[in-house]
Amino acid sequence: MMNKHDKQRCDILFEESIKSKYTKIGYTWQLQQFMIFAHIESPYELSKLPSSKLQKILENYLIELKSNTNPNSIPSKFTGIKHFCIMNRKQINWDIIYKMYPSRIKYTGHLPWTNDEIRKMLKHAKNFRTIALIHFLASTGARIGVFDHELIFHHVKYMNNGCMAVKLYAGDVEEYWSFLTPQTVHAFKKYLEYRIARNENIDENSPLFVSNDLKKQMTWKSVRNITTRLVQSAKIERKFNGNRYDVQINHGFRKRFNTILKLNNSINYNIAEKLMGHKNGLDGIYFVPTLDELFNEFKKAIRKLEL
Repeated sequence: MMNKHDKQRCDILFEESIKSKYTKIGYTWQLQQFMIFAHIESPYELSKLPSSKLQKILENYLIELKSNTNPNSIPSKFTGIKHFCIMNRKQINWDIIYKMYPSRIKYTGHLPWTNDEIRKMLKHAKNFRTIALIHFLASTGARIGVFDHELIFHHVKYMNNGCMAVKLYAGDVEEYWSFLTPQTVHAFKKYLEYRIARNENIDENSPLFVSNDLKKQMTWKSVRNITTRLVQSAKIERKFNGNRYDVQINHGFRKRFNTILKLNNSINYNIAEKLMGHKNGLDGIYFVPTLDELFNEFKKAIRKLEL
């Protein structure tokens, strides 16, 4: 007979084995999408399916995805499902699933934003927050996913040359330092003055970028919506190729940042990788430069990064 403890155990095993809060969100969503396809109402029901039956449902799910999903994204849709199966001792032949994966296709969306295009965005930005946000993305090359991690004033440190250091993904295994150019610092201070004028009580635990109601940190979805509207209002043309544009709205800032650093032969390559938040193989583990060493390399790119 099914009892409450049994019902919860499959969820407990799944959740307690995931280290990152954000990985847990992604895995849970993947599992939910699979259960919708399979007409399964709960993780408990899923955990009680015979492995042979679950194997066939997984194969059918993959066949369905191949008909309507970008081939490159299909493997990532199975990571959460596989994790659930492993933690609940489901005997799935994953080699069969892997062999059924479609061939990857060449990605478009590899071009960076140009300085002129970003200047157009800034001209059409209607408030201090948007201006500071665009400068922040251009100066750090950060993934917009960082906005779903804590990004507060406690993680900011003043540097020389009118710059700031900001810790991204603080407290996470992905944690790394990035920097704000003097131009970005100026834009951010203007935004901060605006917030203070609106009677916001700002302390070290306040978000660097706050929602419209001044109560919580902006999310990556908010950032995406703002940058998308800005590109549209600035009438910046992008070429559509396949199922992507040649410049991705948010990743275009990251491509630009990476290009500027990598084209500067005087910048240490491994530190450039650190400034991108890349692990960079064994060097990512054993090569641990200080904040000042990171900043010394970043300074070499300031002139090109500023708009």
